[in-house]
Amino acid sequence: MRWLSIFLIFGLGYGLGVTASAQGSDQLAGLKQSSDFSNIDVKRLLEGEILSQRGSLMKFSNGISSQIVFAVPTSPAETVKRLRTWDSKQCPSLKVYASHELGAPCELKDFSTLHLYFDPDLRPVKWFLDQTLATSGSGSGLNLTQIEAVQLASCVGKAGAPKTAGSCWANLLLTRALDFQRNGFASALPYEFNVESITPASHLRSMLQEQVDISREFAPILQRAGLVNSGAGISTLRPSYYWRLFQADHHATLSLGAIYDLEVGDHYQLLEVEYYVSGTYYTSATLYEIRPFRDGVRSGSIVWCDVLCSAPTLRFATGIERLASSLILALEFKNMVRCFQDSFKSP
Repeated sequence: MRWLSIFLIFGLGYGLGVTASAQGSDQLAGLKQSSDFSNIDVKRLLEGEILSQRGSLMKFSNGISSQIVFAVPTSPAETVKRLRTWDSKQCPSLKVYASHELGAPCELKDFSTLHLYFDPDLRPVKWFLDQTLATSGSGSGLNLTQIEAVQLASCVGKAGAPKTAGSCWANLLLTRALDFQRNGFASALPYEFNVESITPASHLRSMLQEQVDISREFAPILQRAGLVNSGAGISTLRPSYYWRLFQADHHATLSLGAIYDLEVGDHYQLLEVEYYVSGTYYTSATLYEIRPFRDGVRSGSIVWCDVLCSAPTLRFATGIERLASSLILALEFKNMVRCFQDSFKSP
């Protein structure tokens, strides 16, 4: 994603009065029924505030969730376009080293610049290179299959030069990306160096099963993306694809992702999934519902997000620790949303 001055338009919210508030309540009725936000202060959203709510504890031991609501001064269609194309590297606080779109089908050249970001003078990147070098057929601190671990160890060798590591990882990512582009979630390879074999898609489905209202609301896009079972005759969506190198918990991390969007009546749904993550956590998904909003003069969109994340450390966390992690997830996502909103200040 790569997400006019937002505050010039949001500033109108100060003088909306009772009529606009009533209109806003009607327009957000559907959102309130499906989300954890029973009370939404439209005026605060129009002033640029970002509302957040940590998710409740899940029975699924690796999962947490959070929800976010915010507003932008563009139509749902334009907002979806901006969400897809916004360049997160423009916001330094997000610590994204590189983010590149992939062709469909992707090619090795799509990953040709990866090695340029493997700077061992950066501590998070050095950690990643050290983990790559330490990988063998019998063990790895990264999310790999045993076959991938053998291939990576053989490719990198004992020296582990950044350019060599970049080339080795490019081949590994290409294979995973092509598998996903051909067969979707059904072909997502597992991670095999954990307490048990981990499949990202199964973790996402386990988390969605516990969010009954949200899964029902987002059924149109979840079914057509192939993440949950669909009825006969439902056509699949063709997503856009990307690879990304970023910092997560002080560790350089690679991910492969897919972004789907779907027009549903007067609003849009968007799903972003990280179907492969090299380490630190297993997988993540963000569901967006983008609804039109009018104040009588100006128009824009209210965006509701449900963020799901599965991580190994959560398995051994207490209830309080997992709730705290869910709160941190919300704060991190709010930081990204703020950067996205700030992008509206530029022409």
